[in-house]
Amino acid sequence: MTSVDDGVDLEQVAALLRQRHEQTVEQIRVQTAESHNLRQAARHEPGDVADAGSLISDTAQHDIVTAKLTEQAERLSAALDRLRDGSFGRCGTCGQQIPLARMEIMPWATHCIPCQQRAERGR
Repeated sequence: MTSVDDGVDLEQVAALLRQRHEQTVEQIRVQTAESHNLRQAARHEPGDVADAGSLISDTAQHDIVTAKLTEQAERLSAALDRLRDGSFGRCGTCGQQIPLARMEIMPWATHCIPCQQRAERGR
């Protein structure tokens, strides 16, 4: 099983993490602007009750997406911090290497799959 230590170019990983972080921050900016525009439209366009309900729903959807993107940006930032301090790719519970395939899908992962599953069952 390939792990982060198995010949992975950490500079390349850092570049990919930074790129994903920048893309996520840009998505947050777009979502925030769209949400602002929807709020402005709701204030300035009286419309009927259905229009108001639709604007409120659309704004709420943008807010949910923005919150999820913000969480993702924070996780990516934390992954970059772990890359700098040398703990990237190591399970925070057992200390074993997290498989590369998991890190590629979820670069913010802090636990190997067995430890993550145990933690989720314990909830």
